[in-house]
Amino acid sequence: MSIKKKRIIITSCIVVSLITAGLCAFFLLRRSSGASDDTGVYTTSVAAITGMDTGAASRFSGIVEPQETLKIQKDADRTVKEIFVEAGDTVKKGDPLFAYDTEETQLKLSEAQLEVERLAGDITSLNDQIEYLEAEKAKAPSSEAFSYTTQILTAQNDIKRAEYNKKSKEMEIEQIRKNLENASVTSEIDGIVKSVNDGTSTDIMYGVETDNAFMTILSANAYRIKGKINEQNMAMISVGQPVIVHSRTDTDLTWPGTVTEIDTDNPVSNSNVYYSSSDTSSLSSSYYFYVDLEGEAGLMLGQHVFMEPDMGQNDQREGLWLNSGYIVIDGNDAYVWAASSRDTLEKRTVTLGEYDAGLDEYQITDGLTTDDFIAFPDASCEEGAPCVKNADAALAQDSGFSDMGGADTGEVTE
Repeated sequence: MSIKKKRIIITSCIVVSLITAGLCAFFLLRRSSGASDDTGVYTTSVAAITGMDTGAASRFSGIVEPQETLKIQKDADRTVKEIFVEAGDTVKKGDPLFAYDTEETQLKLSEAQLEVERLAGDITSLNDQIEYLEAEKAKAPSSEAFSYTTQILTAQNDIKRAEYNKKSKEMEIEQIRKNLENASVTSEIDGIVKSVNDGTSTDIMYGVETDNAFMTILSANAYRIKGKINEQNMAMISVGQPVIVHSRTDTDLTWPGTVTEIDTDNPVSNSNVYYSSSDTSSLSSSYYFYVDLEGEAGLMLGQHVFMEPDMGQNDQREGLWLNSGYIVIDGNDAYVWAASSRDTLEKRTVTLGEYDAGLDEYQITDGLTTDDFIAFPDASCEEGAPCVKNADAALAQDSGFSDMGGADTGEVTE
């Protein structure tokens, strides 16, 4: 387990310990004021004491998007003759997407070939001219030699220029031939056609913003999760942090992931059609963050999910662990004050397992479950005394404790 993850788990345990301490203080204050005389001994659920119902991790909504997006630009010098796909189609690698008009390209090839032939003829003529000038220069008097030399140099420069143009035109012919061979453009990946920019469609698919590419294909093989966070809860997420991705429809289905990016350079407009927020945090700046998955079996492109920081929820210690303050140890025996089915206190014998000195907690191996309610032991606890359950609700009302469950921030709308 990483150091960062250990720190998160320790922090979560501290929070639970603080709640436990608050509950204990509440019980003592209520009993010292004589409240128990009128209402009975207050008990709280074991689930609340052990933190199994605190919901300490905040959840964020997200949407499954492709990790790879193929953007295809149309050659501005070529005309598209036929488009074989439309937005929403599924394609495989190698499937044809669209084809260019080859008639115009074939005409350009013929023109370029004629130009090469003309330049080749010019070069031959210039070489013949140079040969003739050199022969005449050899027979001419010295007073005319300079004139012949000048003509020869001019012809040589013309040859170099023609050779350069011929080479450029030959390269152009090679490119034109490649264009003819690749007149049909195929997909480089397996995926789904997100958009075809043929001037008639403005559809937006799967929460991905529009772009200027002629055609965009979303990969179907590798996914990532896109979430949204705002300035008020940004401290809950950091790059490199492990998260747990939850299915919205199957509570038992989860995927491990890691935050790889928080796009703070591009604030998200609150008018975005895919995300909305019902709390006051919607007034602050929001940013997208991205989660790479360690496994994606069962996920679908465009699927809506929940995410929460991985604080060791899936790596809980085995069994039930209870703060020692609730346990009375009498020699070799141990018991707690528990609420009976008749809402009276009873001395409930429990079996202790391991002891965690760091958190001052005992493992309860028998005698108690998270469905039970127990009281903090003091002199007012006695067999048969009336008790009141759900003391945690009274604590929230009297001392200002509130549900620690994370807000569903950045809600994704359907």
